[in-house]
Amino acid sequence: MKEAFFSTERLKRIVESDADGEMNDTLRVAQSDIMALLGEYMDIARLDMRVDKAESGYRVTVTADADRIFCVGKICVDEGE
Repeated sequence: MKEAFFSTERLKRIVESDADGEMNDTLRVAQSDIMALLGEYMDIARLDMRVDKAESGYRVTVTADADRIFCVGKICVDEGE
């Protein structure tokens, strides 16, 4: 009986690990895409992306440190700022 319990627990950990692995792979791809998109508008020094479980799904937080923001339409940041 103990063996069945340990096997069940082991399988549960493997499934959770695979789910976490898939989430990490998804985050890496998404972070790469976001970095490419933001890179069109600013000089990104650092990008941090976090996902937390929320009541009705997930909360994705993206924090970007930019050395410079490029001119886009009417939005322009002077080099001296």
